[in-house]
Amino acid sequence: MSSMEHVERLREDGVPFRSCLDAGRHLVRLALPGVLVHVPLATLSLLVLTVANGGSAAVVNGRFQLIGTSDAPLLVWTLVPAMIALAGEIVVFPATVIIAAGHLVDRWISPAEALRATVRRLPSLLVLLLVAGAAWAAGAGVLMVTDQHWPARVGLVVAAYAAMPGLLAVPAVLLHGCSGPGSIRRAYRMTELSFLPTASTLAFGVVLVPGAAAWALGSGLGLLPGPLATLGWSLAGTVLALAITPFQAAVVARQFLHSMAWRTEVDDSDLAHGLPDGPSPDPVWSGLLSAVLLPGLLFGGVVLVNPFGWPEISETSVTELSASSRDREPQLRPLDLQDLHLGRDGRPVAVMDGFEDDSSLLACADPSCRKASFAWAEPDGAGTRWQAGAASARLPDGRLLLTTWTTRRLELLTCEAATCERSSGAVATTRGPEESVGVALAVRQGGGPVVAYAESDPADGDQPAHDLVSFIFCADPGCAHPESRQVARLEAAGYSSTEHDLAVAVGPGDRPVAARYDSATGRIQVISCLDVACHQPIVTSPVPPVPPAPDQLWNGGLAMAVRPDGRPAIAYRDLRDQSTKLLDCRTPDCAQADVRTLGAGSEFQAAPVLAVDRAGRPLVAFESLEHQRLMLAVCTGSRCESTPVSRNGNGFGERLAMTMNAEGDPVIAWLDDSLAPSGLDWNLRITTPLNLTPDRRTAW
Repeated sequence: MSSMEHVERLREDGVPFRSCLDAGRHLVRLALPGVLVHVPLATLSLLVLTVANGGSAAVVNGRFQLIGTSDAPLLVWTLVPAMIALAGEIVVFPATVIIAAGHLVDRWISPAEALRATVRRLPSLLVLLLVAGAAWAAGAGVLMVTDQHWPARVGLVVAAYAAMPGLLAVPAVLLHGCSGPGSIRRAYRMTELSFLPTASTLAFGVVLVPGAAAWALGSGLGLLPGPLATLGWSLAGTVLALAITPFQAAVVARQFLHSMAWRTEVDDSDLAHGLPDGPSPDPVWSGLLSAVLLPGLLFGGVVLVNPFGWPEISETSVTELSASSRDREPQLRPLDLQDLHLGRDGRPVAVMDGFEDDSSLLACADPSCRKASFAWAEPDGAGTRWQAGAASARLPDGRLLLTTWTTRRLELLTCEAATCERSSGAVATTRGPEESVGVALAVRQGGGPVVAYAESDPADGDQPAHDLVSFIFCADPGCAHPESRQVARLEAAGYSSTEHDLAVAVGPGDRPVAARYDSATGRIQVISCLDVACHQPIVTSPVPPVPPAPDQLWNGGLAMAVRPDGRPAIAYRDLRDQSTKLLDCRTPDCAQADVRTLGAGSEFQAAPVLAVDRAGRPLVAFESLEHQRLMLAVCTGSRCESTPVSRNGNGFGERLAMTMNAEGDPVIAWLDDSLAPSGLDWNLRITTPLNLTPDRRTAW
């Protein structure tokens, strides 16, 4: 071979294309430094992080996420792997450049020899890293402090493009023995006559192509179900991470030798300057290549098998749905979510009702709610109310029962999927504004509705000091012959249907139980019955009033459920300190009760929601405003354990809703408040914890 053959070959144009061919042809050997360094480091770091931060981990839709109540584990999982990968790449990338340069001049260099050569030049390489880090930090600082974000971003892109030739400082250090600053000067001096082509080549081969490959892989894997996506990321992601460096190193090595080849008085020996001599390479051990998949297999196996018992959660974002034929499109605003029920075949149905709007139903097409349909519950032109007013309950056959107002007449709607039918007539009438009437709805075992109805006592005149609370009994969902029975005369409290101040449930033997929350004083009163018709009501006040506070709760209210033994459980936010609490009644009339604090709160967060599982254990879903998490508290006996089940930096709207599915898992609905103008953007989330209830943990 003549002394100019390599020079002539490396002067050829098409550096990016030829570099990709070189990298593909020698990919296995070029990836060996990464296998030797990154695989052990990644395996060890994954093992340590998995054990150390397991308390914040969860498996969401088959994928690993950190949703613990602290952001520290997320920061650790972000910084530690990045720092370990960077530490490894400091020696892997230069070693790969040496091997790639050797291939271009027919020198076969072993990975061990390339790594040793890199370590010898490590001080100068660290200087390059410090210079690059300082430049990046300066650019990021400019972007953070300036208000002109787009000009700043454009300036950063231009600066990054101008810095591309600086990558040639790496082979200048390795092959020519330059110092850190000297290698940067040499890199720009070599490209001063071809600056733009060199910068374009390096930007394309080192940044754009690897970035496009990572984006394509992420987009493709994002279409797969969670477990397959986890397995795909574990295997394909590991291979891609190890394959990117060889392609980048091949571009840098060829561009450096290409620039050298065009200098005058250069021969083949000049191109090979600085490359270590060594014997012919040994065959690549097949076991070493199989080690490439070790970190991915380890991490994917831990996520899919879940040996640490992390919370397993199914979550769906319902952002698109098919609407009814009415002219108006669906609008979900922070106050619109009212209730969540389980329809036929285990499909969730959310009840929506907002300010100056008709009530509506969002019916999921499957239990996970990947597809949903929207339908208006009230007839078109039925009139709207100033406040939301739809109370709802599930009938034994899976249909829903909704309340609606028509010219101060309270009526019932029986709904199935997208069709609602009006009952035979009014179940109650009011003399005052509809917005000031408290209404709650429950259903007895036979399907007969029970309506809790509270309005001002007309005997008090224009300034009523008392409320009359009644139970309205219906024999069937149509409620053709409602029977009303007054059960309590209480001190007046302002009702707001948007705050769920009144709740009703049916206990054993179809005995109704009601609870009323006074948002002005924080008092909770429970009305229980000794018989089905409630001839002997009992009124207790398990939560006494507190002195009026200057700032009232924005989102007050309570949620109540009755255990199979007849004892109510009530979730609410305490007016004293805004904390989320569980009122755990020890008797059916709640004359004796325990109060358990579940989490800190704020007047801006949504009121908690509650359900009981098959064994009568209370489950409370509430928002942790401090940690921006959706929490689920599972209470067994005197102990309540709260677990984060979702996280959201934008807030949870103004409402939460919850029901239990056929498998005994809680299903929680909430609105992702994206802070967009009302009605322009919404995101309904359906979150289902799969292994947090005691029965499910035993089954798993």
